[in-house]
Amino acid sequence: MRLFPQRARFGLAQKSVRVAGWTLAVLSVLCLMLYGVARATQALEYRRATVFLDELKTFQPGQSEASVMPFIQSNGGFRPDRVFGVKNDAYIMRIDPWHLMHPLPGPNWVGGAYGDTFLRLGNWRRRLKLRGWTVSGSVRFTDGKVASVSGDLVIEGENEWLMVDWRYAADMPASLWNGHPDSLPGMTSRYDSRWTHLHFGNGTGEGILTSVTPLSTPEELAAARDINLQCFWNGRGCRSLCELMPDATKYRREHNVGGWGWNSGDWGIQPRDCE
Repeated sequence: MRLFPQRARFGLAQKSVRVAGWTLAVLSVLCLMLYGVARATQALEYRRATVFLDELKTFQPGQSEASVMPFIQSNGGFRPDRVFGVKNDAYIMRIDPWHLMHPLPGPNWVGGAYGDTFLRLGNWRRRLKLRGWTVSGSVRFTDGKVASVSGDLVIEGENEWLMVDWRYAADMPASLWNGHPDSLPGMTSRYDSRWTHLHFGNGTGEGILTSVTPLSTPEELAAARDINLQCFWNGRGCRSLCELMPDATKYRREHNVGGWGWNSGDWGIQPRDCE
C-alpha cells in the first residue's frame, strides 16, 4: 500500500524545484544589489577621500587655527589624548569606509567577526574590485597657528598593503627622519624620504615616509604629497610603491638614490621593478 500516489510525489518534487529556483534567483538578485551598493559606496568614499587629500595639502604652517577649524569639523576631526600610547596634541580626521582603523558600532564580537571575515575573504574581495583602504589626516596647532599638517593612506595593492605617510611642518623632525640611512643625502633641510616595512592587521606590506617644509621646492612638495588616487579604483590594485607614488619615485631616482626597498608580497609575488 502506497502512502502517497506516484503523481503526488512528482508534484511535490516539482514544487521543491520551483521553490529552490525562486530562492536561488532571489539570493542572486540580493547579492547583485549588495555588490552594487558596495561599489557605489566605494565610489562616493573615493571621491570624498580625493577632495579631502587635495584640501589637506592647501594648509600651511603658520596659518591661523580659525581658518582651518571648519575643515577639521566638517571632516569629523577629533583630538584623542593618546595615539598608540603616545601623548597626542593634534586633531585627527579619518575616512575609513571598511572600518579598518575604528571598530563597528555594537558589541565587541560584531567587530571581531567582521574583521576576521574581511581578512579571510581578501582574495575574493580584491577579485570583485572591493579593495580595503583608509585615509587619515592630522593638524597640530601651537599658539593658535598651524604647526604641522600630516596625511596618510593605507591601501590594498595588487600583492600587498601599500602606505604613504607625509608630514609638512616648519622644521624637519630630526628624531624621526634626519640621518636615517635610507634618507636622501644632502636633502634633509627641506625634503626627506625613506622606505619602511609595514604591518597592517594580519598582513604585511611597505610604505614611504616623507617630510617637507615651506622651504621645499614645488617638485619636492609634489614628490612628498602627490598620490596616484587611481589606486583607489584600479581593479587589479597598484602593483608597487612606484605606481602609488610616481613623483616620489622619479625624484628619488633623479637624485641618484635609486629605488625603494623591497617586500616579497603578502597575497601575491611582489615585482622587483620598484626595488
